[in-house]
Amino acid sequence: MTFHSHLLPLLAFTTTLGDHAPSLLNTAAPSMTSLIPSQAPTISTSTPTTTTNPTTVSPTMAPTITTTPTAMPTTRAPFEGCKDLDVAVNFDLDSFISAKWYVQQQQVVDYLPENRFYCVTAEYSKRGNPGLFRYEINVKNKAYEEDRTTKTEGNLCAYKTDNAKLAVAPCFLPRFAAGPYWVVVYDEEEGYALISGGQPSIKTENGCKNGDGTNNSGLWIFTRQQERNETLVQMVRGIAADKGFDLTVLLDVNQTNCPTEE
Repeated sequence: MTFHSHLLPLLAFTTTLGDHAPSLLNTAAPSMTSLIPSQAPTISTSTPTTTTNPTTVSPTMAPTITTTPTAMPTTRAPFEGCKDLDVAVNFDLDSFISAKWYVQQQQVVDYLPENRFYCVTAEYSKRGNPGLFRYEINVKNKAYEEDRTTKTEGNLCAYKTDNAKLAVAPCFLPRFAAGPYWVVVYDEEEGYALISGGQPSIKTENGCKNGDGTNNSGLWIFTRQQERNETLVQMVRGIAADKGFDLTVLLDVNQTNCPTEE
């Protein structure tokens, strides 16, 4: 995941059905709304009313001031009641992107509904040419439906914002449109990682969670091995619970009977 805002944290995908060519990141790209600069305040003054009584001041002498509200971008809800989320320390990006990741559990998001929770993978690589928007990392996400033939793919870009915090977006969008993708915990030797679409901001009775849209959305448990290790998955779930996450959003991904990779 928006492992999109926005390196599945933004897991954005295009759908390929049969032999049809993939569509261009149909649901992955965040909608971009142009913000129209606010107009300057309009000041209108009425003509004073003439009166023969020197002690009476007409209320029409006071100027009328009207203003047009300034358009503001949508922001996340306050983090009230949610822990500040710590991310992995001494994060080694090169190690993290060195091999394929298999998703064992994840949150439903707009661009990856539950009916595509089969054989979900994420691969990352360094970009030789950062391009116009200076993205540093290629992101390749893949998922299937239950028939294991209907495939969804997303080719995105990412850059590192701070330590284990990255941001992801379709490569044609500028950096400011990218969504947060935070590596909360990562252990290469044990072969797991916990990924969050940024700081959880939605308080629930079971903890806190991210949204389910594109940016600022999603939660993932990665493993290096495709075959599910239930003990390992439960351990990472325990880490997520300690971090304050609502675990009810994490649903199983089926990693069995997956197609042989090309």
